Amino acid sequence: MQQSHLLACIRYIEMNPMRAGLVDAPDKWPWSNTAAHISGHGDGLVKPEPLLAMVKEDWKSFLVKTLETGIAETIRKHERTGRPMGDGAFIEVLEGITGLRLKAGKPGPKPKPMN
Repeated sequence: MQQSHLLACIRYIEMNPMRAGLVDAPDKWPWSNTAAHISGHGDGLVKPEPLLAMVKEDWKSFLVKTLETGIAETIRKHERTGRPMGDGAFIEVLEGITGLRLKAGKPGPKPKPMN
């Protein structure tokens, strides 16, 4: 996943509990890494440093920024379909590594083989 997609997905995921009205601040959700990212202090499970190094501002400011137009729907689409999110080159690399076809095919029924 490219860094821009990764950061968009993280923002989307960490803001989900707030968007759903479950908490009034993203770091209040107990099953999230958000508090560790905001404080900058990890625990035995969470190591916030790699992600914090990608963001040029404090984590709370990063989270509250609005996602680019359409990115939330793109994330939801990839989540629904189970297909990886990224540009064509990235998907081709993944296909080479996994040996699987990851690009979406034509919708609809597949043609029956001719005997």
